[in-house]
Amino acid sequence: MATKLTVKVPALKERGTDKIKPAPSKAYSHEELEKKLGRKPKEDKRGFLLSNNEFVGRKKAAKVAEAAGEVPKKVGKKLHSHDLRKAERIKKAKEPK
Repeated sequence: MATKLTVKVPALKERGTDKIKPAPSKAYSHEELEKKLGRKPKEDKRGFLLSNNEFVGRKKAAKVAEAAGEVPKKVGKKLHSHDLRKAERIKKAKEPK
């Protein structure tokens, strides 16, 4: 029996090299991940890493998260990192000191 596909974490895909940079946890937003990595806003493509380690955009991630029951159906056509945090009651990542 195949395991259900889920959204693991927000991730960035570096333009040009297509290198994927996943967030340490679902507690991170794309903006927080960019800041942590020292990247400029929207310098990389924003998306999500799935449980099969595939990088997908916001639209496919929304479909996967809804099908897996990770977020409510009312999330819309595009998934945002705060949708995952809200649905799973995860607090924002704390800034490192």
